[in-house]
Amino acid sequence: SVCLINISCNYKPSTDINGLTVELQTDNKLCSVAKLNNSWINHPCRNHCRFIWIPETVQMSFEISNLQINDTGMYKCVVTRTIPPPSMLLREERTFVQVFVHIWYNTPPVVSVSHVRALGGFHTILCSSEGFYPSALEQLWMRNGEFQNASLTYSINKTNPDGTFTLHSYLNISDCVNYSCWVNHSSLSQPTILHMSPDCYGSRGITYFFYLKYIITLNTIVCLIE
Repeated sequence: SVCLINISCNYKPSTDINGLTVELQTDNKLCSVAKLNNSWINHPCRNHCRFIWIPETVQMSFEISNLQINDTGMYKCVVTRTIPPPSMLLREERTFVQVFVHIWYNTPPVVSVSHVRALGGFHTILCSSEGFYPSALEQLWMRNGEFQNASLTYSINKTNPDGTFTLHSYLNISDCVNYSCWVNHSSLSQPTILHMSPDCYGSRGITYFFYLKYIITLNTIVCLIE
C-alpha cells in the first residue's frame, strides 16, 4: 500500500506580507515555494513532495507520498518573510514521522463448518474462513457434491484488526443430505473441502474445524505521525 502523510505548517500569513518562502526540510531541503504578492512560485520538489495552499482557510501544508521506512525522521515546515526586508523567520513547525513496515505474505484460512440457529423457519449452516491474506478467496457450498448457486448463500466479509480477512457464508437448508464447503485461496496448494454430517438436525451446534498452519512474514506500510 502507499504511505501518504500531510505535514501542516500551522501558520496563516497576514495580508501585509508581500513576500515569503515556505520550505519543507529534513536533513536537507525537500520542497520550497515562494509567495510574491498574491502569486505562488513553485520550485522543484523532491521525494514525491508537493505544496498545498488552501486560500479559503489560508492554510499551508506539504503532502508526501510513497514514504519508505528510511524516511522516518523529523520534518520541518519553515516559513520566512522576505518582503519587506530584512528576512525574518515567522514559523518553524516540527513534525516527527515514524514509518512502520508490516508485510503479510500468503496466509492460509482457518476453515470451519457448523450448524447455526434456524433463520426464517429454515435450518442454516455456516462456513467460515478466518485469518487469510490476501483478500481474494473463493468459498462455495456443495450439495451432494454439486456446487450451489452463490445467490442462495448470504455472505459477510470482514477485515480483522491485524489486516487479515474473514468470510462467513450462510446457507438455508430444508433437507438432510450431504453438504460440503469448498474453499480456494492462493495460499493453498489445492482447494479445501469440509463435509457436514448427514445427521443434520441431530448435530446442530457442533462445529467442525480444519486448521491450516499460519505463514506470516512482511506488506502494508503504516505511517504514525507524532
